Amino acid sequence: MGFDISYISGPEEPMMAPDLIFSYNNFYTTAGQKITPIETATFSEQLAGRGEFDVELYPGASSEVWYGILVKKTAGLPVIRIGTGVNKTTGATNYKWFTTDSSYIEPVVTSKATASSYNSIKLTWTPATGVDGYDIYRSTSSTGTFTKIASIAHPTAYYTNTGLNTGTTYYYKIKTHYTFEDGTKIYGAFSPVVSAKPVLAVPSSPKAASASYSSIKTSWTVVSGASGYEVYRATSSTGTYSLVGKTTTATSFTNTGLTTNKVYYYKIKAYRMVGTTKVNSGYTTVVSAKPIPSVPTNFKAARYSSTSIKTTWSAVTGASAYEVYRATSSTGTYSLVKNTTSLYYTNTGLTTGRTYYYKLRTYRLVGTVKVYSGWTAVSSARP
Repeated sequence: MGFDISYISGPEEPMMAPDLIFSYNNFYTTAGQKITPIETATFSEQLAGRGEFDVELYPGASSEVWYGILVKKTAGLPVIRIGTGVNKTTGATNYKWFTTDSSYIEPVVTSKATASSYNSIKLTWTPATGVDGYDIYRSTSSTGTFTKIASIAHPTAYYTNTGLNTGTTYYYKIKTHYTFEDGTKIYGAFSPVVSAKPVLAVPSSPKAASASYSSIKTSWTVVSGASGYEVYRATSSTGTYSLVGKTTTATSFTNTGLTTNKVYYYKIKAYRMVGTTKVNSGYTTVVSAKPIPSVPTNFKAARYSSTSIKTTWSAVTGASAYEVYRATSSTGTYSLVKNTTSLYYTNTGLTTGRTYYYKLRTYRLVGTVKVYSGWTAVSSARP
């Protein structure tokens, strides 16, 4: 086989042809095993002086070099590894591979399959050179029959396979191809088999918040393809989680019958029914909350007389009592003016024409401990 070698640039000293391609160093099988020739040729007549040990390479010049090697039949048609430069960062030699098989085209060497939804898988690969497309093959077992499912034009290097069954593992391999002007098509070898299975996404944005003195509301975002959701609870973040709630289309669940001021931990997963089989997503991150009394609603302050203001509010389930606080500016210091079990309080002995500001909270007694709600918004009035 002959080569036209151009020495583009380098030191002024010449190189010998074996410095670039050497019969005992650069020839490999297609499986990547180095070939040691049984014998090398010595050329005469019109090729005399053009063998690898006869040719010197000079900067800025081109030379014709011929190689003849005898190899075992089992070696097949060799591929040639040629150094093309040096990586300036690592100092390693960069190589390119050349084939002696005229029908050879580069295969896909690296590919990856990942679930992209509950019913789809995305296949990606490193593009090959010298090809015009890729044929995608799929099977439901690694050693089963692979069927062509798509053909992708180069340089696109991805394919999303849709309409799949959740939880079923699918296997893929890719074959490169090149089409000549006369319509003849040649194919590369198959890529290594890769696999993935469509899975449900994990519910995102999980939240837990007190809904009352004895309940916590959990919520999350919808998962495409989910048949329902399951909510699990524990009394410590690393404890044993038990199923406490199950929904179908709802993306929230209120857990009732809880102990006021006790912290509860939750995690959520989605599931999809495939026939009679339940296929689960992964769990969300753990979220936590503790039940506390709700903030009183409809809190108002209004003039009652020339020296008094009446505050009113709606009842809070589970409340033991309410505390009314007052200040003389909206951002000032608020002081407790009344602790009451009523749903109103009239503040007397005030200065006519002066504005007073009020806010309210409730609490629930758990033993001797007061467990407070949050504050209402500030309401103001003047006598």
